[in-house]
Amino acid sequence: MTYMKLVLLSSAAGIVAVASAQAADLPTRKAAPAEYVKICNVGGMAGFIIPGSDTCLKIGGYITAQIEAGNTTKGYTWAPVAGGPAGSHSGSALVSTPASLHPDFGFTTRANISLDARQNTSYGVLRGYVELQVENGNGFDTDGTGSYINLAYVQWAGITAGKAPSFFSFFGGGEGWANIFSPDQQGFNQPDVLAYTATFGGGFSATIAIQSQGPNSFSATGLTNNSSSGGGTNQNVDTTNYGQSTPDIVANVRVDQSWGSAQLSGVVHQVHVYEAGATPGPGVATFSENKWGWAIDGGVKFNLPSFGAGDNVQLQGVYSKNAFWYSGIPDGMWGENGAVNGNGLAMTAGDTYFAGTDAAGNAVWSTPTAWSIGGTFEHHFSPVFSIDPQASYAQLHWSGSLGELSSNSESWIVGAVAHWDPVPLLDFSFELMYQNTHQSTPLNWGTTGTIDGVASSFKNNTDGVAGRFYITRNF
Repeated sequence: MTYMKLVLLSSAAGIVAVASAQAADLPTRKAAPAEYVKICNVGGMAGFIIPGSDTCLKIGGYITAQIEAGNTTKGYTWAPVAGGPAGSHSGSALVSTPASLHPDFGFTTRANISLDARQNTSYGVLRGYVELQVENGNGFDTDGTGSYINLAYVQWAGITAGKAPSFFSFFGGGEGWANIFSPDQQGFNQPDVLAYTATFGGGFSATIAIQSQGPNSFSATGLTNNSSSGGGTNQNVDTTNYGQSTPDIVANVRVDQSWGSAQLSGVVHQVHVYEAGATPGPGVATFSENKWGWAIDGGVKFNLPSFGAGDNVQLQGVYSKNAFWYSGIPDGMWGENGAVNGNGLAMTAGDTYFAGTDAAGNAVWSTPTAWSIGGTFEHHFSPVFSIDPQASYAQLHWSGSLGELSSNSESWIVGAVAHWDPVPLLDFSFELMYQNTHQSTPLNWGTTGTIDGVASSFKNNTDGVAGRFYITRNF
């Protein structure tokens, strides 16, 4: 019996061994490997590959929450005078708005998201970029909620098409949320463009472009109405724009190298308007003007690594004739043309102005000549503390207004932005800006000039200060 158990056990063991060996030879089903995001770098941009394509995508943006405040005093706007001859009203009367109607404190919140899609082609990088913004605010700076496309353009083989930064501007509006005198169109108010950029090596390039006039067209806006803080409103007094028939034409030459960058640019801008009578409103065109305005812009930036990592200084100068926006004046502070926070009286904003008729009955159109200079400096005390002081100065001259407008105006802006970045992608900022404006008394103001219907001296001087604290989370 013992012998039989031993034989049976040995046989069973052999069968198990053979079965195990055969099982080891059988095919097995393994779990599919996990599909991870593939990292890419195209044109110096790091991102991830969109599955099923060779497109490299980067998602970015920021969220910023702000509180802002500033001083407010009585504001003034031009008012038509009933019964006056065409064009004569502008130098005759002002009406005031009490300071108590201007908000001097407020909140602003903005959410920004950007998508940057790139891929390599035989003709260079093909890029599509879009930037969307949603804002909500109340009080001092922004009132209400809105969403809009800030940027949306395609680039390939030197071509740029879409809503993109203007090739006229150099350093945009400056270092802070509020602008110094400078044609911005870099971070705000970008036009629709179609451009071609040729590169020559060594950092040199040249661009030719056409761009929309859009909100940049101040043709015949006559006088500027600023009745509230946080942004001026430009209105036609007795002139109207014809429909746009020609885009603005921009050209520049530029160099970008290790020491910094420099650019010289120019623009020609069509001014095509008509005068419809002394009383605002629809009417039959009696006089019209069709002429070209122009502007030139020169800027230079120097990197200063010996002062600190990331330090730099920038300088810019702009000169314009019959192309008021390109002077950089309308972008100063909140775009109030000198009436910061709604204080005082704004400078006359326009590419031309119908002043009336001469002794022979011919139309007289006034010509604006405007220029500005500005500079910024960025200094890093440490990786987490930095300060950006900035300053600018501008002049506006109106000729041929028959004494209706201030022939000479000047304004300057000075301020700084301080940054504390305790951790990467988080920024605490404090901004303080001051603006002062002086306008000459119009020649025909004389004893007929009134404010709120009472004979008064002209309001020559305006100033304002504004501060802002904001927290920004970038991603």
